[in-house]
Amino acid sequence: MIPFLKDRIKDYDANQFINELVDASKLLGELDAKIAGCKFNSVLMPMLHQKEALASMYIEGTQTTYSEMLKEEVKEKNSGKKAFVEYTNHLSALSKGADYLKMEVFSNAFIRKIQEVMLNGIVPPEKEHILGRYKEEQNFIVNSNGKVVFEPPSPQETGKYMNDLLDYMNNFADGENPLIKAAVAHAQFESIHPFADGNGRVGRALISLYMYKAKLIRYPYFYLSEAISEDKLMYYNSLTSSREGSLTIWITYFLRKVVAQAKKNIQYIDSMDNLYERTKVAVKELVNSPKYEAIIESLFKRPLITSSILADRLNVTVGQAKRYLDLLESKRILFAFEGKKNKRFIFSELLDLMR
Repeated sequence: MIPFLKDRIKDYDANQFINELVDASKLLGELDAKIAGCKFNSVLMPMLHQKEALASMYIEGTQTTYSEMLKEEVKEKNSGKKAFVEYTNHLSALSKGADYLKMEVFSNAFIRKIQEVMLNGIVPPEKEHILGRYKEEQNFIVNSNGKVVFEPPSPQETGKYMNDLLDYMNNFADGENPLIKAAVAHAQFESIHPFADGNGRVGRALISLYMYKAKLIRYPYFYLSEAISEDKLMYYNSLTSSREGSLTIWITYFLRKVVAQAKKNIQYIDSMDNLYERTKVAVKELVNSPKYEAIIESLFKRPLITSSILADRLNVTVGQAKRYLDLLESKRILFAFEGKKNKRFIFSELLDLMR
């Protein structure tokens, strides 16, 4: 049985990960400053959410691509594919969660709502009763071979453990380093395993939401699923170690992932900034219209686009939007596919950054 957090606040040796803590704090500061000065935050934030959704889905075994999700988005009527529903659920949960925390603190109702939004339309009809509710039957954490490696608190005990966790997360005046607290809170949540389904998805979303609420980051944009997905086994093994005594191994792993993801995001923003500036110059030269900036923003928000979508965004006729897109295609800024009827255009350089 895992102890309550109030009984293991200092159950780690900070000397073992002091370098990682310094590096993580420094890089988060650099990243936050870079995003604050970013020229295209309205484009960047949704993209970072999209990357998180895809990476978190991958950890849970759903393998899809950004291109496939975009194709669903531009359809007049999407196919209802489970992967697309899961993808849009992630985006909704991350967005709604951040909006809620601007004014409120973490609560059981809030966390249950995140799970409900994440899994709505994902679970089969016979399991819909689990949405927005903590588990009512004992669950277990198993390894890749299906062997039980840990028995979480029982349904009867879950409420007490979650209240303890919430007290810890909402106490921003305890003097504890918020990066360490983010790591400890995630490990405890996954060990409590409060839901019948969705614990991984919700737990990873809570990392960013906690960092945002604790003012570690200025915007709710920083997610670890991409870095975690590169070595899932180490992630699970490190979490297991947190249940077997000291939290040191887990916190060290967590901070290294913060460092890795911060570096990825800095590189990603630099590459995107370069692409944005090059595209801006090219489109301005081609399009003799004051709408050229709106065209650029539309391309970065919807790298797979149709003339009707662009027409709506620019408030122009479909014919005029098509002329803009054809012009960009002629200069190989965009590439067209799927024939002349209902022609779709793809901004491939941007999609390459999303991979």
